[in-house]
Amino acid sequence: MNTAFLNFRFHTLFCLALSAFCLASANALPTFSRQTEQPCSVCHLNVGELTHEGRKFKLMGYTAGKNVLPLSITATGSVTKIKDTSSSIAPDIFLAKNDQPIAEDVSLYAAGKYFENMGGYLKWTLSLANTNPIYGSSGVQTGTKVGQDAFLDTSEVRISNSSTLVGHGVAWGFSVNNAPGVQDLWSTTPGFSFPYRTSTLQSAWGMGQFGPTSLIDGGLSSQVIGLSAFTMIDDVLYLELTDYHRSQPGWGTISTSGPNVNTISSSDNPYWRLAWNKTRDDNSYMLGTFGMNSHLARDPLVVGSASGTYFDYGFDAQFQHITSTHSFSTQATLIYEDVNWGSRSVGKSHDNPNSNLVTLKSKVTYDYARKYGISVFEFSSKGTVDNLYWSYNQNPSVITGACNQQTSLLTYCSANGSPNTSGSGFEFYYDPIAYIHIVFQQTYYQTFLGGSTFVDNSAGQPRNASDNNLSYFYILLTY
Repeated sequence: MNTAFLNFRFHTLFCLALSAFCLASANALPTFSRQTEQPCSVCHLNVGELTHEGRKFKLMGYTAGKNVLPLSITATGSVTKIKDTSSSIAPDIFLAKNDQPIAEDVSLYAAGKYFENMGGYLKWTLSLANTNPIYGSSGVQTGTKVGQDAFLDTSEVRISNSSTLVGHGVAWGFSVNNAPGVQDLWSTTPGFSFPYRTSTLQSAWGMGQFGPTSLIDGGLSSQVIGLSAFTMIDDVLYLELTDYHRSQPGWGTISTSGPNVNTISSSDNPYWRLAWNKTRDDNSYMLGTFGMNSHLARDPLVVGSASGTYFDYGFDAQFQHITSTHSFSTQATLIYEDVNWGSRSVGKSHDNPNSNLVTLKSKVTYDYARKYGISVFEFSSKGTVDNLYWSYNQNPSVITGACNQQTSLLTYCSANGSPNTSGSGFEFYYDPIAYIHIVFQQTYYQTFLGGSTFVDNSAGQPRNASDNNLSYFYILLTY
């Protein structure tokens, strides 16, 4: 996402997610509660944020407790409203379903304990709103796709065990997963970072909640397959190494979320994670770092583009104070991305052979009685000026770069070639009963694509950053 600009650029994704990863984090599923015979609040502070007990449950492969039928289902309905659509050539089509109630998606889970030391979180999603927009011959969006997409959402299967090594307690195991970060234990890495859900319509509109984001931040979710080896020493030091490859499913039940799967090279794409973790009474602390080196065969949004090599590395921190009544948590994530486009891209799709992007996200949450909560968040993206890629080009015959009316999938373009975006927002949630989660989320933009103004790609008209202020209300049902 969370979830986001639908893989605008495998350098800077204007997409937190297709619906494949709008709800990337593991939900408080009823199957987990039935298995452990504990309420969901033992393992979750919010629907997407794990407590210390929840992290232990996941670390040990979702296997704690008794054997139960590991099936759950979720369904989501929502309303998404962008503040101002007046600059669009046909707002009712270009930003279809704006301010209308819709059924977003339904997901089926096979999640929990499979065998004694083996469990998983397998999720199949049916997108009812549909995340793939349709574009006319001029590149202008003509409405959300009619139909339904079904795919294997962000998922993993774990084998885990514990032992003692020279006087130290060691938990260790392996994970097979299809999204960098989905296997992580904290709600700071891309697979689990706040917000735990973003609007499906944002993807269909070709815009993202946090502006341009790095490739690791959701860009490969449900697009790859990886084998992880992990260990936790004395419940303090966590280390993980993963190698990702292009996902090439052979049948529909594990189909990918979108058409960009072939953009990642089939060669090795290593991911690493290191975290220090400490829990004392009601408080827990984490400081960590993570990163990934990725090889892309091409940019899916630029005709004839050259391959690129992405190096993403990040730093994250989390603090939680959790009680049965008053709970607080805060998270922050900083990601650096360096991309080598190569000399072939210069003058065709990019101004320079190299570019970089720095993204920062943070949030603070207060929760009362595991029933009511409020989160406040901020975000920013700052990157290399690239006029050939980001700037609006009114000549429909020009097909270089990513932002032009002839072939572009971008809804909005920069007026100055900069991807810089910043903003803030808040989220209220209410859980009237265990398996109903009601959320109102509001996002405000200070800058968008390089400044206080940018360009609507459908008509070439200027827009204010505040025109993209977004309200998102949804209800999540689980069973």
